[in-house]
Amino acid sequence: MLKYNFKNIEKNDCDLIFEWANDETVRNNSFNSNTIEYEEHVKWFDEKLKSTDSIMHIFEVNNVSVGLIRLDRFDDKSFLINYSIAKEHRGRGYATYLLQLIKDKYKTNFLIGKVKSTNSASIKAFMKAGYIMKDESDIKLFYSFDRD
Repeated sequence: MLKYNFKNIEKNDCDLIFEWANDETVRNNSFNSNTIEYEEHVKWFDEKLKSTDSIMHIFEVNNVSVGLIRLDRFDDKSFLINYSIAKEHRGRGYATYLLQLIKDKYKTNFLIGKVKSTNSASIKAFMKAGYIMKDESDIKLFYSFDRD
C-alpha cells in the first residue's frame, strides 16, 4: 500500500527543487519557459520560504520525494496551485493523487490551477482529481470550491 505525505519545505531542499524546476518538460509547460539560473533560483527560494503568502510542500510517496506543490495566495481565501512531478516518477498517477490530497488538506480554501492548453498530462490530472475546468482557449483554469 502506498503512503502519501506532504513534507514542509526546508532550506536543504533548494537544490532538489532547482533540479526539478529546470527539467525540460517542466520548463516547456511553464508560462515562463526560460531556463532558471541557480542564483536566481536561490533568491526566489529564500523569498518563498519567508513568505506568508506561499505554502510549499515536497510530495512524498513511501518516504520518497516525487514532486513539489506550491500554493501562492491569490486573495484571502484563494490559492493558485503550482506543482511538478520529478521525471523519474511521471506516468504513475502521482499528480492526480497530489491534487486530490492538496484539495483535502486545504479544503476550506478555493484552489485555482492555471494550465497551458498544450499540457495534456496536467489537464488530465486536474480533471481526474475532481477540479472543475473553465476553458480560456490557450489557458485552462481549474477550480476546487470551498466544500464547507
